[in-house]
Amino acid sequence: MSDFMASEIPLSWYDGHCHFDFAALDDTRYSDWDLAQRLGLRGGIIPGVSRRLSEGLPQFISQWPGWKAAVGLHPYWADEHTDADVAWLEQQLTLPSVVAVGECGMDRTLAREERLAVDLQWRWFEQQIDLAEKFHLPLVLHVRAMHDEVAAELRRRSFTHGGLVHAFSGSLQQAGRWIDQGFLLGVGGAMSHPGATRLRGTLAQLPLTSLLLETDAPDMRPAFLNRAVNSPVMIPLYGAILASLQNVSLASVAFQTQQNLYRIFPRFASI
Repeated sequence: MSDFMASEIPLSWYDGHCHFDFAALDDTRYSDWDLAQRLGLRGGIIPGVSRRLSEGLPQFISQWPGWKAAVGLHPYWADEHTDADVAWLEQQLTLPSVVAVGECGMDRTLAREERLAVDLQWRWFEQQIDLAEKFHLPLVLHVRAMHDEVAAELRRRSFTHGGLVHAFSGSLQQAGRWIDQGFLLGVGGAMSHPGATRLRGTLAQLPLTSLLLETDAPDMRPAFLNRAVNSPVMIPLYGAILASLQNVSLASVAFQTQQNLYRIFPRFASI
């Protein structure tokens, strides 16, 4: 798509990973959403993290047009999850507002705490892969210090439904393996920090077709945000940073990241 053609289309932005339902955003949610819409944000994906924290997500989604849900059991709450939560998760995946399984995955840093041991994390993650395969849904992955292991497991299982590697900060080689397995890489506030030279270099070399903008709000604040919580308002600014790194137009980033979202999350595009 030429820059000229892209410039004729009003920019539309999407937040690929935002905890828009978290209580930390209660004081700013309405004002932020008003501003975000004026900047072209059309919605995004709200990932679930546990049954306790996500049971109200379908009702929340119904009040915010443009937003859709993923539902999952995050490794941070691995000691809280139960078999009954997995059964609940399976029921949630039948809802039309749910577009993916997640946020789920593996985190070796969390495993330093005995209550969040690697074996326990694998137990819940494996069952969520099973559900993603059963429902032919993509995964929203939280992976820290275990990219090679998680990618290898999905490859061993011949998982073909793709998804999003949230907050990717790995090497160019790891990025290539994820892309080959059908995953998008989440791009957000981390690239704005002065020490993120290697990450910016990696993002500059990756195809735009492999990337999705995300805020992880209320977390992962960019370097330039002077308040306690992050916001989906940051998405167009992240788009500008990515456009500069890739030496393409802002319109090209908006258009291509929207197409990426629709391609990997077909339920999002069909609603």
